[in-house]
Amino acid sequence: NIEMPTIKVLYNMECAGVGFDKKVFESLAKKTDKSLSTLTNQIHDFVGRDFNINSTKQLREILFEELKLPTRGIKKTKTGFSTAVTELEKLRGSHPIIEKIESYRELFKLKTTYIDTLPNLISPKDNRIHSTFNQTVTSTGRLSSSSPNLQNIPIRTDIGKALREGFVADKGNVLIGVDYSQIDLRCVAHVSNDTEMIKAFNNGADIHSFTASSVLNKKISEISKKERSSAKELNFGLIYGMGIRSFAKSAGLEITQAKDFVDKYFKKFSGVKRYMEETKNKALEIGYVETLFGRRKYTHGIKSKNSMIKSMEERAAINMPIQGLAADIMKLSMIEVDKYLENKFPDKSVRTILQIHDEIILEAPKEIADEVSKDVKKIMEGIYKLKVPLVVDSAIGKHWGQL
Repeated sequence: NIEMPTIKVLYNMECAGVGFDKKVFESLAKKTDKSLSTLTNQIHDFVGRDFNINSTKQLREILFEELKLPTRGIKKTKTGFSTAVTELEKLRGSHPIIEKIESYRELFKLKTTYIDTLPNLISPKDNRIHSTFNQTVTSTGRLSSSSPNLQNIPIRTDIGKALREGFVADKGNVLIGVDYSQIDLRCVAHVSNDTEMIKAFNNGADIHSFTASSVLNKKISEISKKERSSAKELNFGLIYGMGIRSFAKSAGLEITQAKDFVDKYFKKFSGVKRYMEETKNKALEIGYVETLFGRRKYTHGIKSKNSMIKSMEERAAINMPIQGLAADIMKLSMIEVDKYLENKFPDKSVRTILQIHDEIILEAPKEIADEVSKDVKKIMEGIYKLKVPLVVDSAIGKHWGQL
């Protein structure tokens, strides 16, 4: 009832493709090359000579032998100390070269993955990019995309926003983005049956401010940006099985502060704690977890003697029924939206062109975009009844960046 009808929707999306403005990318390529050149010079200046920043061997020698940066806590490989992203993070603040290397790597990755590659993927037939959407890659049932992978374009960085500006609507058309608001957390409230969380969503409260206010015993109006941010990290982190150390690091808290925050959180949201424990126990007992629709993930590693494998499997077991439910709801919405488009626009003047995370992106003639946006929002909000409302935000723009 979900996967088979989705095939047709994805086929239509892949055929439709998405418009692409080569000029945006040409300009972006020039800016990126200039930035990379500046960063390269700055990094070389710190050392006093040129070297290949992309060479792990040369970088290791520079950081640990020439600059003598601290190696305590840095992972060691067969060839020497690691210069992986996670290891460089540990060196932040020890030398200004680290931040420059991180910026260089991020920019270089975006250049090679997207800026240099995407223009070569434009179809000569229609000047559009046709991504492939995969149904059987993720264990949660979420879609993934490849050739190109459009799910991984960074959202918060300036360059990520600039990349999105290259994906455009045809002349006379606009793009419509319809996006589930905090669907994962709404699914947490539903599957855990947590009374506090359900109350917050049903009252239309900002869930992160509400969490901070509940945990810190303050009025919502007294919650600072930092406190809301910590609550947000925890709300989302719990879905991914984040431990106290990871939470402390991402929220910028001391370990003791983080532990205190988590303890108070579970005291207040006892339904969430109960769900986590019950899910782990059930996975251990029957060997799998599943969504409300019956999508199943087997959890054989949960019985492992290796504590790392066991805890990884436990995190996946907690996460899957939540993310899986969100994925199932999204697919049901896509199927229903596709039916609506076929009935109302048999000439294919309005088409679904992308599905990214919790968002569906459509292309439609400018003059009917508002009407289509309202209709699709209504379909998506009414697709499945949770114990809390499903809320959809919508936006209209000439290119993806405006959504």
